[in-house]
Amino acid sequence: MRIFRSNIFLCLLGVALAVQVYLAFETPIGGSFSDAAMLSMNGVQDVTPVKATLLSTDSSGTQFKDLYGQSGTVRITPASFGTFSSVQKEDVLVMSVAYNRTEKSFDLVEIIRVNPVMTFPMIQGLGELGRNMLFHVPMSMVAFIAFFLGTIYSILYLVKKDFDFDRRARAASAGGFLFTLMATITGSIWARFSWGTFWNWDPRETSIFILLLIYGAYFMLRSLLEESEDKKARIAAVYNIIAFVTVPFLMFILPRITQSLHPGGGGTEAPIINLSGQTHTDRTLLNMHWISVILFLMVFLWIKDLYTRTLRLQDKKAEQEPGLR
Repeated sequence: MRIFRSNIFLCLLGVALAVQVYLAFETPIGGSFSDAAMLSMNGVQDVTPVKATLLSTDSSGTQFKDLYGQSGTVRITPASFGTFSSVQKEDVLVMSVAYNRTEKSFDLVEIIRVNPVMTFPMIQGLGELGRNMLFHVPMSMVAFIAFFLGTIYSILYLVKKDFDFDRRARAASAGGFLFTLMATITGSIWARFSWGTFWNWDPRETSIFILLLIYGAYFMLRSLLEESEDKKARIAAVYNIIAFVTVPFLMFILPRITQSLHPGGGGTEAPIINLSGQTHTDRTLLNMHWISVILFLMVFLWIKDLYTRTLRLQDKKAEQEPGLR
């Protein structure tokens, strides 16, 4: 498509991706007072970011109401008084607090943001790692779309015998492989901080590894076949169609029917993609997720178009110089 060759499109896409990455890392995370108390009592972390509205200030402490409507008393320590002095009643704060088990109140450690434009929720067990949802999950979804599109092109090639569909199938499958690899890398980073290791052969990790091998074999098959171009394309198309049959099973079914540390494994509900068809996450985070999906999808379509045009040029050159085939 001509739009993917436009410099304006590439500039706008680059700017949109830069803004998305900036917002993903700069948007403050704010939980509830219950989150802070639970994480502290379980020994997970002593200081937790909380999003709350200032209600009143009196001798007993400063009263706040968090995003779930729960009230909490926050004690303003001398070290944090300077930053708190400019805060007005009804202001919304994202602040780091430490839970005081004895008095069942909270000590203000730091004010992160006053009246933020948007915030992300505190996801239990993830904390700051929740930002990775804006990269890991959208990349996985785009990888699925890419493999599906590659399969459609392979079917069209078998029906119409048009080599351009074969080129598009190769390009789409290559994009799917790339996004699966990136999803694996971001997932490994997630695993390192959540589970203590980059890789532990969890069912989710194992299934994605098998998927990479299956599509890696697709490209190896194309390079090793010494048949005519038509026969090579037909064999590759049939393999690509069969390979896609494994994608829903390896991506969505197997990880959910086996015990897994990954959200959604062993019958647990994943926050975004789950069997119930419902999402269990904040609306802001969900909207940012879908924006990420659209942006990564645009990147994939640009890669597919670029690779398809490259293959056309290679085939045209090979026709002019038969010894290159």
